[in-house]
Amino acid sequence: MTYQNATEAFVALQPAPYVVEKICRWNLKVCLSITVREDDRLLDFEDGCAIIRVVKDGLIFRISARDLVTFYGIRTLIEGSLGKLPCGSIRSIEWLPAQGVPFRAIYEHLGDRFGHNTNPVALPDQQRR
Repeated sequence: MTYQNATEAFVALQPAPYVVEKICRWNLKVCLSITVREDDRLLDFEDGCAIIRVVKDGLIFRISARDLVTFYGIRTLIEGSLGKLPCGSIRSIEWLPAQGVPFRAIYEHLGDRFGHNTNPVALPDQQRR
């Protein structure tokens, strides 16, 4: 089963590995689990998930959920976590509609300028099959 509500975004920031660890730590209590796979962090929620990928110039996010309330709840957690970073760390976040293969939308939008792993990620709901 694939979640029908999905979005992706790229956020330019440094140092990305440090920031992704802080985001995971801040959201540990509201996630069912956090799985680490190479440069990816998979945050699993009851009816949705978020994938955070560390890339050369920042972080790429993918949020997907079964319903809009969960979708916007997860997105709000991510944006709230980014808001805890020092002032001026993040200029803006542009969320793109996403379907199918994780991170395809963001790669097509920004091009392959990241110098990183471009392999698709199995979402938690796809692993349960």
